[in-house]
Amino acid sequence: MTSASSFGSFFLLSAQKGGGVSSRVRTRAAADDAMRTTTTSQSDFEDGEKMTVETVTKILRTESKSNPTFYPSRRISDDGKMRYSSDVYEFSGTKEQFAKMQSRFERRFFADLVDVESEIENVSSIDLNVFLVRWNATFVPAKLAWLQNVALHWPFGDVDIERKDILNKMGETTKFTYEALFRTMKRLATEKKLTIPVAKIEGQTKMTFDDEGELSAMKENLSLVNSVNSNRVRNKRIARDLLEFLDTRKPRGMDYKSYDEIVEAKVDIYSVPGMRALDVDGMEDQQGQIEDVTTVLGFMTLVVLSFGVGIGSWYFEALRKDALMQKMLDADF
Repeated sequence: MTSASSFGSFFLLSAQKGGGVSSRVRTRAAADDAMRTTTTSQSDFEDGEKMTVETVTKILRTESKSNPTFYPSRRISDDGKMRYSSDVYEFSGTKEQFAKMQSRFERRFFADLVDVESEIENVSSIDLNVFLVRWNATFVPAKLAWLQNVALHWPFGDVDIERKDILNKMGETTKFTYEALFRTMKRLATEKKLTIPVAKIEGQTKMTFDDEGELSAMKENLSLVNSVNSNRVRNKRIARDLLEFLDTRKPRGMDYKSYDEIVEAKVDIYSVPGMRALDVDGMEDQQGQIEDVTTVLGFMTLVVLSFGVGIGSWYFEALRKDALMQKMLDADF
């Protein structure tokens, strides 16, 4: 359902061959990395303790990578069935089966989503041993990874990169324009600044614990699924962000075709303008393909001047090979 563009892959590959370029990225990456590596000993939370908001919050932030879905398996009940449900999938099985599914979710989450960051916003008690966790995850959309990589390896000095979500534009119908891309590249070249419109997924998870303080059930819901199904999302970029995230929640052993059919049945994704198979970026109107020849030529000139004739030609050759690159990137592993 989702894939990065070919020119993104080109820059990602070419940049790895470079070196000696440093950048300043205004994100919480360093803090998050520290949080992810923090561990808590078993003695910090004794078996059979009463679960509290403070206890659940601490476990989520120190042991679960700030994401309820990755709750540590050693804290899941050994007795009976572990129950998990999301907007598109339901599971009921043993602790070991759930742990394998968690492992797949976590691996794909960090491998497939570019520069992903998780945050626990709030934990509240809604019943005895039942807690509601509000969280979010932000990441660079696959189709924009090339742009961030250009900034990270900019040959003319450090680039100030800012992450900013676009959920406030959920109801706006959007389309790709070369003019907007040119403005972004011009600001990068002249001001050494880049604002990356990151994807933001907001969710809430209901976590139910048994009397021993072990997790027995988890129900996850994403705000964007409800927004799409309520016909409040008109921005196809945001719809694609949702699909990209849902790809990381494909269960073990299920092929992508079957999973896509489940997602399409549960999420009214085609209600969002531009999400049909024949809807192509830059082709929404008769002048969409090249809406301003001067702008396009200016962008091409900027690429060539910035990176040289050789790299510039490789860049446009990569664009031509988009179909082949997409097949390669869509392969599941």
